Amino acid sequence: MSWRHRIRQKKLPKGFELIETQLEKFEDEMREIMNDTMEDKMRNELTWKVHKLHWKKNRFIFNLYYKEKAISKELFDFLVKEKVVDANLISKWRKPGYENLCSLAVISKTNTNFRTAGVCRVPLKDRHGQITPNVLTGCISCASGDGGPIWWDDPIPDNLLRKLRELGQLPPEEGTVDEAEEKQSDEEKAETEEGQLTDKTFEEEKGETREETTQDSERTKRRKKE
Repeated sequence: MSWRHRIRQKKLPKGFELIETQLEKFEDEMREIMNDTMEDKMRNELTWKVHKLHWKKNRFIFNLYYKEKAISKELFDFLVKEKVVDANLISKWRKPGYENLCSLAVISKTNTNFRTAGVCRVPLKDRHGQITPNVLTGCISCASGDGGPIWWDDPIPDNLLRKLRELGQLPPEEGTVDEAEEKQSDEEKAETEEGQLTDKTFEEEKGETREETTQDSERTKRRKKE
């Protein structure tokens, strides 16, 4: 049942009118997602959209209450009691390491074959192999330090871009040289300089030899005359 129906006959706390319009927008957007079709979409994309919108709605209230201090405790408790917000998810965001958690589903060990947390909980710097969104939520990373959540349809942030290039999932940036190519170039340059130096030394030694030979020849001629 929609929260609109649940609170229709109830006395609303002061300040509810300040968030009501935005909450209604979230509600309308959720309805659109649920009525959407699977045409031209990935198999899990509708579920991903639900998780992302759920995160956005709860983050909206979380920021207003804990970060901006813009709504009262009375209003926040009312939203929790009437299940307008997800109290468990918001509570997790207050714990170290879970500040950007995309969904409670990714830390539920019953949702994975090996009873571990979802792949989006692994920091990008520790990832190996193909980087893909979490199959349940569409989150690529919500690990602390990655600036997430990074959703499947977000613009690619710099840290993810670097990791994808490092793993070869994206071509190198135009005008840049990777470390292996740079090292090879430096080695070739050093070899060329060494070759030029060797050639120069050889020519100098050769010139000195010619000069010595000429001097010996002149001394021999003088002796003969004497």
